[in-house]
Amino acid sequence: MLVVVILTAFIVLAPTLRAYVSQQEVRRDLNAQIETAQEGTEQLQRTVGRWGDDAFVRAEARERLGFVMPGETPYRVVDPETVTGVPVDDGGAEATGPVTVPQTGPWYLTVWDSVQLAGEVSH
Repeated sequence: MLVVVILTAFIVLAPTLRAYVSQQEVRRDLNAQIETAQEGTEQLQRTVGRWGDDAFVRAEARERLGFVMPGETPYRVVDPETVTGVPVDDGGAEATGPVTVPQTGPWYLTVWDSVQLAGEVSH
């Protein structure tokens, strides 16, 4: 008789216990997602807070947009591999980077010459 009562109690309580365990697992997953979202929110708030600092804004404007302060001279190295510090005799042609293209004729011929020369340059 005791076995029948225990078996009946198990049959009645098993689905409830299974639902409880399933809900606890879902709860753990949701808590992990909440923690991840909160960490992301904190990171974004720190980033937004940094934009309130004038020095950070100036540094980002210099780096991202190439801005300079009044009186400064901007320099941009296009291809650091070709800059040697030794002047190159270009034979009267205007230098447009590591390759020299003679500036004769209409502009579209100059563009076409530069396209052809770009295919010939080895890296």
